[in-house]
Amino acid sequence: MRNALLHMQPIMLRGAGLIGSQVAEKLARKNVPVIIISRNPSRFKPREGFTVIDRADTLAQVTALEQVSAVINLEGKSIAAGIWTKKLKHEILKSRIESVSHLQSLVRKANNPNLKILQASATGYYGDRGSEIMTEAKEPGTGYLSDTCVEWESAAIKAFKADQLATFRISPVLSNEAGVFTVWRRVFRAFLGGRFGSGEQYFSWIHEHDMAELLVHYALNFKPGVVNATAPEPVKNAYLTEVLAAQFKRSAIMHVPQFILSHMPGDFGREMLLASVRAVPKKALADGFEFRFQKFDEAVADLA
Repeated sequence: MRNALLHMQPIMLRGAGLIGSQVAEKLARKNVPVIIISRNPSRFKPREGFTVIDRADTLAQVTALEQVSAVINLEGKSIAAGIWTKKLKHEILKSRIESVSHLQSLVRKANNPNLKILQASATGYYGDRGSEIMTEAKEPGTGYLSDTCVEWESAAIKAFKADQLATFRISPVLSNEAGVFTVWRRVFRAFLGGRFGSGEQYFSWIHEHDMAELLVHYALNFKPGVVNATAPEPVKNAYLTEVLAAQFKRSAIMHVPQFILSHMPGDFGREMLLASVRAVPKKALADGFEFRFQKFDEAVADLA
């Protein structure tokens, strides 16, 4: 394995959280060296094929950027970090813009004209669009999440050349480790599961395995442009509720009315629970990516 690692060009990973850590593992299994940029490098144990650099060490990052083939930038404060106060909303946006700006400054100092950038965004870009199918060509919607994604993507477009940039509009990632699935599991096991509002709103999602594999796919087979990082079959909230109730063997008679959710602080309920986003991965499928989990019930069964 050591000899194989010597012949592979490294890939830099910025943001080694839920998805980033899985991307790193999948790259390692393909004998691709990984350079992880972290604010807390001491939390990583030394291992072959992994290099960890402190995010505060500018020189080390510039040197690394001259060696890597691609950068996967997943940095950004979680939108589920708390109640959407004006302060938190500002921090969410600021963390994303600052991350792009910081990477831009490092890339400018590095001598690597072939460097590719894989930049995170989110399907929140599309806003609440009812049953309309959202391919990558659709215009942005309205609201806080949409405005945040537009500014996020605009920052990356200004920072990097078009032929070196791939932007991933990531849908909610289903995982046992963190995120929305862990909330569903607690809620349904406590007999508190039920539909939100009318239940007709679409929910775009992606299994953690496919999310990590998608990033690996494009890191190793780069193509510029926007990619909807979402499973091929978004589901309505009512169907989602039925699947979860069946999987956890609980009734789902609870129903949270729309007027209650729409009055949650900071529009969280309206944008996160009631908004309908029917995004599909047109580009990923056209580029030959194969999803292991295309159906919601199969993804839930795998995780439950």
